Amino acid sequence: MSRIAFSVVLPCYNEAQNLPLILEGYRKVWRESCELVLVNNGSSDNSAQVLQQELAKPENAFARSVLVPANQGYGYGVMAGIRAAKGEVIGISHADMQCPPADLFRAYDLLEENQNVIVKGKRGKREFSAWVVTVGMATIATSVLMMLLTDVNAQPKVFSRSLVEQLTVPPNGFELDLYLLYTARKLGWSVLELPVVFGKRAHGTSKWAFSVASRRRHMWATVKYIFRLRFLHA
Repeated sequence: MSRIAFSVVLPCYNEAQNLPLILEGYRKVWRESCELVLVNNGSSDNSAQVLQQELAKPENAFARSVLVPANQGYGYGVMAGIRAAKGEVIGISHADMQCPPADLFRAYDLLEENQNVIVKGKRGKREFSAWVVTVGMATIATSVLMMLLTDVNAQPKVFSRSLVEQLTVPPNGFELDLYLLYTARKLGWSVLELPVVFGKRAHGTSKWAFSVASRRRHMWATVKYIFRLRFLHA
């Protein structure tokens, strides 16, 4: 088997309509010695059938799927993909078509020039309310964990396989993004930010920000997790 340099992991929960678009988008920017790992994260729509159909096409031979039988959260799905990935470098992003595929390779190229770093997106051109929430959560995380953390949930995130070995207690929810950055910083790694602009979702709805109540619930879960990290590793 040829060496795989870079694995892109995308957790997909009820993204059947977006899957053909995802593969088309990544196909346009794809490189040799890379793989796309699509995690069917316990989807209840027809994602399994769409994946079977799309991955049977010769032009999509660069991609494969991993099945999580029952959805246990965003973080659980991402980690399932990371554990199945074969690349020496891992990249994660979203499957909602808001994150341009080219950004993964921009981040990969930046990582290749540096050692002991994690490369992450830094979102621009955002609505003021979304920006306020992001800054507020980052301020709490920075203050409590005593390390600089900004735009925690921005994608993509790209890092070497050596970080994976340190992810011993990953959370199952959206707090995984914070855990990745926290773990890297605890190792003394640098965080390099790549300016990105999120587009609009092509199909479906957000899996966490679909209502005010949902946003509040996830924000509160993140705040609790921040304090949990602080006191577990004090």
